[in-house]
Amino acid sequence: DMVEQQMIIIGIVENSKDRITFKLLKEIFTMSGYKIYYENKLESMAVLNKGNTNIIIIDIKSNLISSIENIGFHFNILIHTFLSPKDYENHKLKKLFSESEYIIINCDEERWTYLLNDNIKPIVITYGFNNKATINPSSYNIHDLIETNICFQREIKRIDSTMIEPFELPIKIYSREKLDIYSVISTITCGLLLGVDKFSINTFMNFNTHIV
Repeated sequence: DMVEQQMIIIGIVENSKDRITFKLLKEIFTMSGYKIYYENKLESMAVLNKGNTNIIIIDIKSNLISSIENIGFHFNILIHTFLSPKDYENHKLKKLFSESEYIIINCDEERWTYLLNDNIKPIVITYGFNNKATINPSSYNIHDLIETNICFQREIKRIDSTMIEPFELPIKIYSREKLDIYSVISTITCGLLLGVDKFSINTFMNFNTHIV
């Protein structure tokens, strides 16, 4: 019997100079047993494999949006951290969001709702310091590193339909950049949706977010 192969496509929409979410995602999946099967030279795409699950991660820079639409990728998960004002006006980006299965979206960005259509079909998971967010850092302090508790306020349905119950996760981020908290939260959320266990997350989150 052929075991059914599963293909998960993750897109990252991020306008930040370091673009660390892509690196963090590769890291969290490799720590939970995935092997990197292919990476392009631009370091904007990686294919990972574990058993019968294949994950494609695509870093969607602004100039890639129309190409992605032309290829016709259907994203299982789209991650949003920060965008430039003109990206929020991009209808093609809005279309990518409306056709994704899950959206992990930073609701501290003033114009985040611009990315959502009125008839939104995806499961929307909001994160940020905003009290209304599904996931937020409860308390944090920044010295030589950032220590914070990440609170999952409501239950969330994983891709395999099992539930992530509300819980709190204490993490350490080796960085002094408050903005790195966003990349870390979106990475953890994406990992949990795909069944990465809390153990891998705990090990991972004691590492440096500035992966070279």
